[in-house]
Amino acid sequence: MKINQALALTVYLLFIVAAASAQTDKDYQDLRTLYIDEKYEKLIAKGERYLGKSDSRKDPAPYLYLSKAYYEISRMEEMHDEYPPEKSFANAMKWATKYRKKDPDGVLFRENEMYFEELKKSALEEAAGYMADQKYSRAKRLYDGITKFDPDDAGAWLLLGLCQMEMRSMTEANMTLKKAGEVLHDADVSSYKAQDKATLRNGGLGYVNYLIEEGRRDSARSTLDLLRPALSGDQEFDLIDRRAK
Repeated sequence: MKINQALALTVYLLFIVAAASAQTDKDYQDLRTLYIDEKYEKLIAKGERYLGKSDSRKDPAPYLYLSKAYYEISRMEEMHDEYPPEKSFANAMKWATKYRKKDPDGVLFRENEMYFEELKKSALEEAAGYMADQKYSRAKRLYDGITKFDPDDAGAWLLLGLCQMEMRSMTEANMTLKKAGEVLHDADVSSYKAQDKATLRNGGLGYVNYLIEEGRRDSARSTLDLLRPALSGDQEFDLIDRRAK
């Protein structure tokens, strides 16, 4: 009798473990299929339903697919009347940042690297336009979003800090630039892909120029040393490097 009870208990425990595993390791094939089939409105509706369920709202995949769906919609001219592109893109960024909170180790980030590079490129282009038009608060939202879904992008942190400086939010800017320095110190910038290297160039050289203008040449040289593995040989980098000496 005791053997039967022990066996029953073992089977029950295995069932519980299997159920828990099934809940945490969903592959969300339904969302993937809707994305591949370009049925983005259905994907959004289904993704939002997953977020209303206790067993899936903590999973990162639904948030990621919502971001991808809104991003694709933002690029579809035929849907712009119903889904204004600026709002759709803002939703893509919003869900990307919410996704990363559920995936702090970036497991799905690495698996979806091409998507995030594309999202980042679009966000940076839009932010650059806002900076040129002195619409700094809008640019800040985009730079801030990038640092939230890719916290290891040192260039994005630098650009965010420079934007905050333009807004005269110096306390906030100093905190951001300190974070940028920490990320830059820990990063292997020589392995950065083209997009991240371009972001690092824009943010890094902008910050070094600011340091030189402020007479902080020691800090400028230290920052240049951190940028060197990625940017050595770049004409503007080499010029600024000579100015800082």
